[in-house]
Amino acid sequence: MRIMKYVLALVFALGLAIPSFAVELSLGGFPSFMRFRWRTLHNATYHNILTPGELANLGGGLDADTTGENLHFADMTLRLTPQLVLSDAVTIRASIDVLSNAIAGGATGGLFGEDSDGSETGGVVMDDLRYTDRFNGVLLWGDDAVSDNYGSFSVKYLHADINLGNKGFIRLGRQPFDFAMGLYANGGHDPYSDGGFNIDRLLWLKGYSTPLGATTLVLVSDYIGGGSDKTAAATSTASSARNDSFALFDGNGQTVDYLAAAVIINNGALTYGAYWFPYIEQNNMHIAGTTNNIDMAFQLYSAYAEYKTSDYRFIAEATGGYGELDPGYGTDMLTVERDNYVAAARLELFNAAPFTTVSLEAGISPGDEDNTAAGDNGYEGSIIRGNGAYQLDNLLFKHVIPTLYQRSGSIINAKYLKADADYAVGNGDNLNLAVIMAWVENKKPADQSIGANAGGSDGVAGSIGGYYGTEYEATYSMNLVDGVELSLIGSYIDTGSGLKDALIAQAYANTTGMRAASLLDTEDSIWGFQSRLLIFIDDFFKAPAASKSVSYTHLTLPTIYSV
Repeated sequence: MRIMKYVLALVFALGLAIPSFAVELSLGGFPSFMRFRWRTLHNATYHNILTPGELANLGGGLDADTTGENLHFADMTLRLTPQLVLSDAVTIRASIDVLSNAIAGGATGGLFGEDSDGSETGGVVMDDLRYTDRFNGVLLWGDDAVSDNYGSFSVKYLHADINLGNKGFIRLGRQPFDFAMGLYANGGHDPYSDGGFNIDRLLWLKGYSTPLGATTLVLVSDYIGGGSDKTAAATSTASSARNDSFALFDGNGQTVDYLAAAVIINNGALTYGAYWFPYIEQNNMHIAGTTNNIDMAFQLYSAYAEYKTSDYRFIAEATGGYGELDPGYGTDMLTVERDNYVAAARLELFNAAPFTTVSLEAGISPGDEDNTAAGDNGYEGSIIRGNGAYQLDNLLFKHVIPTLYQRSGSIINAKYLKADADYAVGNGDNLNLAVIMAWVENKKPADQSIGANAGGSDGVAGSIGGYYGTEYEATYSMNLVDGVELSLIGSYIDTGSGLKDALIAQAYANTTGMRAASLLDTEDSIWGFQSRLLIFIDDFFKAPAASKSVSYTHLTLPTIYSV
């Protein structure tokens, strides 16, 4: 990160040093914005199930009078996206976060679950929040909920775009990975997102005219930051190691793919495409912070199709992965099964009076089964899952499900059906109404030992119910002045048996010396409210250079299809 800062400083120095007629410095490529969010959440974690004394036993400095029902916090982000246009063929782009999701109040320790006496010594997430700490945007508790000493300045993207004319187009550097609906590959660069898939990549693409239509061929070679890891210590057998949590592209180490390809074809109203990463490898994966002899060989694929007219739009995406992990124990490989995928389809109707847009969406992401049977070395799900930057809702898949499974993402061990509609109120204001119904995909998930502890009075093996619940959500967005939007977001979950069972099982699995699971109970509802203020900086920054910049959507490639 320090090197990235120095490189960015050099870019700006060049922009100042070179005569103004030679280069143009402006904003472009990605949205620039400032965002303020205020949130209150009720019963969104398993902490509400526990007594004050049980909460105190969780550790982390929680006081005996800590309550877990309510979470109140605010965060802010300033994102600037400068671009340095060196010529009609060469542009350097960056995306810089200042106070990325910085937690308002800095050292106020009680923002995530304040003590009942109003003191600031016992936050549910962590104690003693500092000025340099940031909210990760998704998880409400756990080691990954807050980033310690993150700093106040970070470079999200930094890459060079080079137009080679009839030889194609090159993008080199740290860049977003976007494809199709953004269900899995999603850079998270829009003002409403958190997280995102960023990658150090050399990309080449070129457009062709073929009998199928306008065809874009894309070739990439990547270093994938973070790599893979496992959260638990290595065990002596593959079958027992298989039950440890495993995360793809989300840990320590270094992962590389040497060559991958994508093809995107547009023929009028129909656009379709696919990508394939035939060989992703990582050697000596980290387990609980220790390098171990676990190697990974992985394949990743995706396909989508979109049909759009003036009256409607239909789009569908399926992304999956499979491979093997060598545990180095002289036993069988740990296998990432082909059941690891995420898929969704959405139909949008335009000008469906009295609504401007009406849409229906369905999706699925299989979960991993908790199974300790001998020889069961396969991960059946949860490795490929919905990206946390995918805008599905603001509570159930935004916070509750990822926090439940302690995994960054959105659609995890779930299948869902969503209906929503936009209504133009007037003066540029908009009302969005949404209903989401969600079901458990695997009723005995391995994550957090939820399946093993569900339904039993003392951790006896069981399973969770099949229905997560129904979420009702309303978002009212209003233009305060040109370029400034205020949104009021209310979310309510009518909890089903699956969500209740999973929360109780998680509470039982993460505490010691507490009541039997059969004596625990959770609430029938989870609700949240958010107010979000967005300042769209691009609306105010009208630079002459903008007309000459090299487009991010080069070769008319839509942004969301960019790989």
